[in-house]
Amino acid sequence: MHSTALRVENLSIGYGDLALVRDISFELALGECVLLAGPNGTGKTTLLKALVTEGVVLIPTNIPKVKGFTVEAFIQTGCYRESDWRGRISKEVAAKMEKALEVLGIQEFRNRDISTLSDGEFQKACLATGLTRKAEVLLLDEPTAHLDVENRIDVLRTLREVARKTGTAVLFSSHDLHDALQVADRIFVLTRDGRFLTSETFDKPSNPEPLSTSNEVPPVISSEAEKSKAAVLRSAFPSLPPDTL
Repeated sequence: MHSTALRVENLSIGYGDLALVRDISFELALGECVLLAGPNGTGKTTLLKALVTEGVVLIPTNIPKVKGFTVEAFIQTGCYRESDWRGRISKEVAAKMEKALEVLGIQEFRNRDISTLSDGEFQKACLATGLTRKAEVLLLDEPTAHLDVENRIDVLRTLREVARKTGTAVLFSSHDLHDALQVADRIFVLTRDGRFLTSETFDKPSNPEPLSTSNEVPPVISSEAEKSKAAVLRSAFPSLPPDTL
C-alpha cells in the first residue's frame, strides 16, 4: 500500500462556460511518477493549474533564465512564501535546499548564473525550487519541451529519481511519448471527446529498462502495467504508429 499524496474527485475543467472534461477523479501516490498525455487543446495545462493547492507545486514551461540570479538565489526567490519579511530563508528551508541540490546532483551549480545553464540544467534548478518548498506533489507542464534528445532523457530520468528518492509524487505533461513512457508508472490521458482515462493503479515502483534514445527500438511491452499504459494511450492517439509504444 502507498500513501496518497493527492486525491481528486469529480473535477471539471474548461474555459469559462465551456467544459473540456468533466468528472475527473484519481489518486496520486507518494513516490509515483505519472505522465499526463493528450492531443493539443484537450486541457492538460488547464488541469495542472486546477490541481494547485497546499503542498502542490506547479512548475510551468518557459520560465525565463533571467541574468543576474545564481542558482541558489533563484531557488530562494522561488521560496518567498517560506522567507521572512527581509527575504531570508530559515535554517530548515536552507537544509531542504541543500538536500534538493544533492538529490538533483547540481551542488556545483549553486553559484552559477542561471542564464549560463543549459535548458536541462535549468530544469533541474526549477525542480530544486519545488523540492525546497517541500512539495508532496510536483506538477510539471512540458518539462522536456525544446530539449535535445540527451537533455530530454536526462530530465525524464531525473523526474523518476526525484519521485523515488524523495517520495514526492510527480505528474508531468509531455508529447515525447516514447521517452516519457519509460519513466512513467502510470498514464493519465485527456481525449478529444472529453474523457479522462488512467492506466491501472500504481502498485509498486517499476524498474524500467535504461532510457533509450528516440532513434532506438523501444522496449517490448510485456507486463500488464505496460499493456494498460499502451491501451490508454491508444484511446487518445488511435493513429499512433505501432512502433511508438
